Amino acid sequence: MFDFKSSKKFLRVIISIKSFTLVLVSAGLLYIFPVPSFSAGEDTQYAVGYAEDHLVFEQRKNPTAFIELSNLQENTSRELLVDIYYPSLETASFNQIVKSNEGNWGEYIVNYLNRTWELSLPKFILSHLKLSSFEVETGLRPVEDSKFPIVIYSHGWAGEKIFASDQLIHLAAKGYVVISVDHTGLAMFTDLPSGIILNTGSTENSTSITSVMTEMALDIEETISYYESFSSDSDIATIVKNSADFTDVSIIGHSTGGGAAVLYCELNTCRTSVLQDPFLTPFIYDAREINLRNKTAVIYSEDWYNGYLDSEELTEIEVFNTVLKIKDDEIDGYYMKDARHYDFVAFGSISPLAKYSFLKGSIEYADSLSVNNYFNSIVIGGGIPDESYSEYLVSIKK
Repeated sequence: MFDFKSSKKFLRVIISIKSFTLVLVSAGLLYIFPVPSFSAGEDTQYAVGYAEDHLVFEQRKNPTAFIELSNLQENTSRELLVDIYYPSLETASFNQIVKSNEGNWGEYIVNYLNRTWELSLPKFILSHLKLSSFEVETGLRPVEDSKFPIVIYSHGWAGEKIFASDQLIHLAAKGYVVISVDHTGLAMFTDLPSGIILNTGSTENSTSITSVMTEMALDIEETISYYESFSSDSDIATIVKNSADFTDVSIIGHSTGGGAAVLYCELNTCRTSVLQDPFLTPFIYDAREINLRNKTAVIYSEDWYNGYLDSEELTEIEVFNTVLKIKDDEIDGYYMKDARHYDFVAFGSISPLAKYSFLKGSIEYADSLSVNNYFNSIVIGGGIPDESYSEYLVSIKK
């Protein structure tokens, strides 16, 4: 005879087990793939206002250097997306500022990783990134009757203007107007109003990496000129116009962005430069002189500092030792212990498992961010980093 009570009890047990299992799985996924949240950090003075600007340079066509690396079309005007972070005396909460009109930007990262390193990651694995929150607020009033120094950020190959937002928000909260440029075509993705532009090429697809960095420097130059000339009365341009001191400009460049920073400051006045794992060997191969005209601090990952121990090609640390550090006393060198190339961006925030990849070192994300924030603040503020600040910050002796 059918025992309804026993069956009902058994069913409740099964449901309870499944529910408990789902809770465990959910908790595990939240640990493995937490939703990143980026705060302004400690020792800051201001809330951070944020705006994204869309710039169109009608007279400049997209150069071959970027077309051959992306789905950009020939004979089209150059368009850039620019992030602006600025100090405010109002209050900022956590908000989602990265939105894609055509898809989930976490999938763009997965597609890039799969294509570049022949991986087979499922597309959905980074879908949670669309929920990332940043301690910035749109529409905040800038500080009245105050001018703040400018910090420019230039990303690396297939990088993104948002990938170092953790560092940039911190700088803005300490009293800087930060201008972060997406180099359309080189950037991993640029979600223009007319459609998304995706990076599709590695360094092997470039006929001239030096040309790529030259065009990146021109992106920076035209962006700064646009805001400095007051050619627009848009709300964003007005904020920059009223808040930024164009006589006091510093720059942070990561990887290829480091090369672009060198070129930009060669032709424009910069107060200080922070070069994070700068990609300068193409200049040597092209017999192009590297001119440093301002105070410069270089910080390498330990991986790059060791000079790619399995490489027989010219390494970046060899460029530092034979070219950069003999220039003058205006350059200082450091490396971040236990770090790899992607420890200069927020890659470690994606998952605690990221440190087991070949892209990121074993250093914890919180430790790398602490070193980056300290290093940026001290150098741009005119000081000399003290390696006693962290066990992970090591100076390169001259």
